Amino acid sequence: MIGVMKNRYYDLILSTKLAGLGHASFMFMSSARDKVSYIYPNVNAAGAGLLLTETFTPDSTNLSEGGYHMYHQMLDWLGRPIYNVARQPVPPLRVSISRKLKEYVQAKYRAAGAEKGKYIVIHGIESDSKASMQSRGDTDSLLPLEVWDQIADVISGFKPVFVIPHAKERENVEEIIYNEDIGIVLITTPGQLAALINDSAGVIATNTAAIQLANAREKPSIALFGSEEKGKVFVPNAEEKKCIIVSSKTGKLKDIDVGAVKQAMQIFDMSLALV
Repeated sequence: MIGVMKNRYYDLILSTKLAGLGHASFMFMSSARDKVSYIYPNVNAAGAGLLLTETFTPDSTNLSEGGYHMYHQMLDWLGRPIYNVARQPVPPLRVSISRKLKEYVQAKYRAAGAEKGKYIVIHGIESDSKASMQSRGDTDSLLPLEVWDQIADVISGFKPVFVIPHAKERENVEEIIYNEDIGIVLITTPGQLAALINDSAGVIATNTAAIQLANAREKPSIALFGSEEKGKVFVPNAEEKKCIIVSSKTGKLKDIDVGAVKQAMQIFDMSLALV
């Protein structure tokens, strides 16, 4: 890896990993003109700043707690005016999907009995699998299947398609979700998830990657959060993104109001009316 970095010229190398002396030394050995990284906000950053062109110090060791704006310091630096070029705004997240990936995922959801534009992606089931959907910045971001069962029951006009992180979860979903008109799809990469969302009518998810990917593909979504504050941190300007935030009144995600989720589902009907 170091050989590749030294044998090529780069104007800039960015790292979103918190750098200590070791990581900073690795970046320093490259031939890049500018070496930019976040560094630890504690003693672990000792010496790292001397080897980097520009550093950013977060408020905590978990960058993900910053939510949607977790990289705001780096983005502000990247867009700064330089060489007589005015400040450049950073565009919103957009995701491209290859034809091959679309076809692969299409085969998956069709095998689950779903049709393009006629299913809702369900994402954020509680799991003990290492492939958990758990958000790094929100420890309370997954719902038990018993709650998802209640939500699936109030979905009408669309087929609920449950995303599972591991094949062993299929049996749990089939056992607990009583609604027989559901689909179950094993998704293993963010690209597959983006393709599944792209062909859907929308998304109902907890604080997981599915919400951000729905925003990137401009799909309507319902985001479930443990508190209103978390919703504002992870999905700012939700209305502009065709996203409705439903937050728990107790501060615990498992106590989410299913009635409020049902009421929010009108966003999917509105989306169909605009097509």
